[in-house]
Amino acid sequence: MMLVSILIYGLTLAVFLWGSSFAKAGQIKSDYLSLENSNATKGLACIGVFLHHVSQNPAFQNSADIKFFEPIGFIFVGIFFFYSGIGLLKSWKSKPGYLDTFFKKRMLPIVIAIYVMNIFYAVFCLVTGYGQMNPAKWILGMLNLIIINDQSWYPIVILIMYAAFYFAFKKCKKVGNAIFVVFLVAFAQLVLFCVLGHFGWWINYGWFKGPQSFATAKWYQQICALWFQGEWWVNSTLCFVMGLLWAHHEEKIIAFFSKNYWPKFIAVALLMTGGMVLGFYALFNIGYWTEFAGHGVGRLDKTVTLIVQQIQLATFLAFITVIKFKWTRSNKVLAFFSSISLEFYLMQRISLNSLLFITGTSRESAIIKEWHWNLLVYFMAVLAANLVLAFVYRWINKRVYKLLVK
Repeated sequence: MMLVSILIYGLTLAVFLWGSSFAKAGQIKSDYLSLENSNATKGLACIGVFLHHVSQNPAFQNSADIKFFEPIGFIFVGIFFFYSGIGLLKSWKSKPGYLDTFFKKRMLPIVIAIYVMNIFYAVFCLVTGYGQMNPAKWILGMLNLIIINDQSWYPIVILIMYAAFYFAFKKCKKVGNAIFVVFLVAFAQLVLFCVLGHFGWWINYGWFKGPQSFATAKWYQQICALWFQGEWWVNSTLCFVMGLLWAHHEEKIIAFFSKNYWPKFIAVALLMTGGMVLGFYALFNIGYWTEFAGHGVGRLDKTVTLIVQQIQLATFLAFITVIKFKWTRSNKVLAFFSSISLEFYLMQRISLNSLLFITGTSRESAIIKEWHWNLLVYFMAVLAANLVLAFVYRWINKRVYKLLVK
């Protein structure tokens, strides 16, 4: 393990453990889902998503530094969906007229964030030539009908889930029926990906296998250009529904774990371990990228992997929430990252790509210095640049929001 891994893993573990608090013997923490504790978990997930994206850099791939974070990005995103579902339902239950201002307070800020982000990336594309932009792509991209920032799928999906929540809870008289409607919306997205696959593989099938395939591909054949043409669009979305279900049945869940907590916790931990093993087995041995294996869209493989990953996510989320009955942690670092999580996430592609020269620009030309010190320089530079961009972006978003809601 090189210097960069030791420092990054060490700092992440320190932040994770800082501010730990334990329940008294025989008791369950009543504040396990408090805003402070929930934000701490989301702050950790924000850091995890960042480490996931950094680990995809060719130099980090070749060196195996922080390799642990490469296959688990969807788990961190699942945490955001899960807590969004919990937060919405608890707010709907506790705040009369909550849906009356739902668009203005919950959806409009995300809509603003998307279109302001597109302006940032338009400037980035003009300066760097990123994204192979042409007139059609410019128009569709600025309208957000296609993706300019290939990491910006999350705000689109969360808006869809917010809209589903709003209409379901506005129209359905029973909570169970409303949750089922939201589930159908999430499920439809999973099906859509399994139908579409990753890119325009059906156009002259096999075009993407050539040595210059993606370098010469049409813009609509790029992996991240079109909506729902990647498993990352859908494989954590059902966590939103899991959050709704947890919030709906919270009293029963607490009552269940209040008696004989430790045997039940061990059972959940074993289920989580089994879910993780199955999930990673499916990912690495069945998988989503069947197009490259010559199997076309490979709907069966994608479906099986998706199903297994839902089990993996459900058992993981149950574990990290049940453990909070006894142990929580919160600190200023996690609270800070939670407060800027959306902005920090949406600016990452700019900082990641702008500083690529530190580690090389491709897998073949990846630069790995002795002790991997330049990887640490890249990591720290990306982190610093990303924080600056996130603050500027957040400031602009707030000003636009104030102008629109006057």
